[in-house]
Amino acid sequence: MASRKFKAVFFDLDGTLVDIHGPLYIAAKSALDELGHEPPLTHERFREAISSDDVWLGVPEHLRPEYVKLAYAYFLAEVDKTERLEVLPHVQDTLAELKRRGYATGVITSRPGDSQRLVEKLAMVGLASYLDQVVTQNTSSLRALDKTESLKQTALKAAILPRACMYVGDEPRDTMAALAAGYGAAVAVSTGTASFKYLQTHPYFKPDYVISSMAELIDLLDNLTAEMAE
Repeated sequence: MASRKFKAVFFDLDGTLVDIHGPLYIAAKSALDELGHEPPLTHERFREAISSDDVWLGVPEHLRPEYVKLAYAYFLAEVDKTERLEVLPHVQDTLAELKRRGYATGVITSRPGDSQRLVEKLAMVGLASYLDQVVTQNTSSLRALDKTESLKQTALKAAILPRACMYVGDEPRDTMAALAAGYGAAVAVSTGTASFKYLQTHPYFKPDYVISSMAELIDLLDNLTAEMAE
């Protein structure tokens, strides 16, 4: 990818800035239980599935559409009632450094509902002050999973061309949205449900860069700036 100067770094929320594994396990188990899937999902089996990129947890192909709808609904319910977010390592320091350097920042999440309520939750854990925009979705349907339009509108509101924006997420659909929105770079971080290898080798939506944790993001930006100077 050609080096370019970025003026904005926007982020996914769940799995990128805050931990997703607890709510996701509860959602997956509830959905499987409702489908009558046996044996019941355990924490150990869930951890094994995540580590091996087994997103379907043994669900037969004909039941997968229903499983997705159920798991998504249970996940939304779980994160909605979780008052205190669990911030992932290095996130706060990274956001603080981005603001110190003058980058525009924001969260663009698939979570539906009132963005102000999410701002309040982010404030409770010390992140809100580092974010210029917090964007949620206006629907709780599966359409909310495509954040392309939200990415476009967030760049527009920041008065920054999409190609000068970077989007950081933890899933291939985050990369898909960044590419579709015309962002200058899609960065995948392997702190969510997808492994580093899965993100790096996805057959359809390959990010420009994959990092293991948020601790690597500032170095990535520094390297891109150095490449421009050469």
